[in-house]
Amino acid sequence: MFYDGKLKTAHEKIGKPLKPLMMWQKSYGFPRVFCHVEGEEETLTVKTKEGNEQSKSNKKEIEQVLKVFRHMVTVEGVNPETINVMSQYNAQCTALRDELTKSFNKVNVTTVVSSQGGEWDYVIFSLVRSLPKYMIEKNSTQGWCIQNLGFITDRHQINVALTRAKKGLVIIGNKNLLVGDEVWRKLLENYDMNDCIFDAHQFP
Repeated sequence: MFYDGKLKTAHEKIGKPLKPLMMWQKSYGFPRVFCHVEGEEETLTVKTKEGNEQSKSNKKEIEQVLKVFRHMVTVEGVNPETINVMSQYNAQCTALRDELTKSFNKVNVTTVVSSQGGEWDYVIFSLVRSLPKYMIEKNSTQGWCIQNLGFITDRHQINVALTRAKKGLVIIGNKNLLVGDEVWRKLLENYDMNDCIFDAHQFP
């Protein structure tokens, strides 16, 4: 989180549930995980109250969200209503909602902005933005990051997204792209130090 301009981790905020989920054993008890997915983002037109807008989606991240959500509900016994699935893109939220409701009656899927003020036991956060390795600049400028990472370079949105979970947080995104942004690089360094980063096939 951000205090006095410095990034702090979400561990103190989240805390451990009375009965920790089995999947946290992979991260040595820390109830926060980053799942690395090298997906492909696509730009879609979605309808909103204000009219049509260009938004983005990522199918591989949708698959990983479904995998984590299904594990939490069917294996860990988590009430699906206590999980919030989140993305900063309306197209991703729409696709996630469509897929989840095929198997589960009541699901919470929100944008980061609409989640502000809410809290859930667990949050699964899909970052969407992705590029193949050869297209990622090694010494990226702030302008390049804003263009290729979009909303998730906004410190306020990051802070909101990472503080919605009371018991556990799973972030799904492309770490190769994210490390170009200073804030995400620091967060990923912290997660790596605590052995909380996994490739998609390793988690849950």
